[in-house]
Amino acid sequence: METKKKSWITLLNPFNWLFALFEPILRFLGLMPPPRTDGFENLQKADVDEAAEDAKRTEEAIDAIMKEMSPAEVVKAYATASPEDRATMDLSALDAGGQDWLQSLSADDLTLLSMSTTGGCARSLEARAVKPIYPRPAAETEKAEILKIPTLEDVEEEKRAFVAARYRELFHAPGIANTNPRYVPSGTVH
Repeated sequence: METKKKSWITLLNPFNWLFALFEPILRFLGLMPPPRTDGFENLQKADVDEAAEDAKRTEEAIDAIMKEMSPAEVVKAYATASPEDRATMDLSALDAGGQDWLQSLSADDLTLLSMSTTGGCARSLEARAVKPIYPRPAAETEKAEILKIPTLEDVEEEKRAFVAARYRELFHAPGIANTNPRYVPSGTVH
């Protein structure tokens, strides 16, 4: 059963307020139809079994990936995970001291490790101290644009184009002025 999405516009609509005020009264008097009782979508047992099988395969795939991860990759994954996911992570790739150290890190230290490379996580795990190594920024491949200095002819052409555009705007046809120009000369009085 779909629920209506509420937005600020519907909340600010006074007709919605009136409807919410009179709806119970009208329903009590029998002037409004009762709420829909369609219930839930009819689910088959095969659909439920298929969803359970998909969840089981996903969990097995995650477990297989976690077993193949090196200790440094586990530290990196733990640091980038949300606090809810950290509670359920498998840290068996680390020794007991590494697990204790990793779980005792503050949120700031975990943020530093999440921005670090895998090598930085390995170095931090080995030293049992946060020693991040940040990835080197990519070099810019574009060359800087070299602006040319305008010549005297270029400056004169820009001036001529500016004056021509303003003239075409002020006078649509010879002798007929534009009554609503976008550009108004400073010497005119309106």
